[in-house]
Amino acid sequence: MRSLQAQLDHFSEFGRSITAFKTDTPIIASKGSSRVETAAVGIVDTLSALNENLRAYTAIVDKAKKRIEKIPQENYRLLLTYKYLCGMSFRSISDQLRYTDRNSVYRAHGWALIEMKKVLKAEEQNAGRLSAS
Repeated sequence: MRSLQAQLDHFSEFGRSITAFKTDTPIIASKGSSRVETAAVGIVDTLSALNENLRAYTAIVDKAKKRIEKIPQENYRLLLTYKYLCGMSFRSISDQLRYTDRNSVYRAHGWALIEMKKVLKAEEQNAGRLSAS
């Protein structure tokens, strides 16, 4: 993630430097602008939108990690991390966690989701208590 952020920062600064824009406010090129300036403004605008999406995605992933960490069983935490944060297939997860029976990973996934449901229910109850206070 940090590498992607560094690249975004580099290209954003590059776009600003070749157009002489020194603010984060996107500026729409006027009719007489050069094609390079128009393209640079487009790059800056696109990077700004991409950067915002990256921030939102990072917040979602961080929230998911914190919830997964609350699951008491380590193998369930690993399974959910591999599946939903790393995007691994069930076959790869089965190999990684050394399940001897291929169907065991599906059963474990179901149990892991039940544990996640408990975590979410506890969060919901805590939120309800806080709002009632």
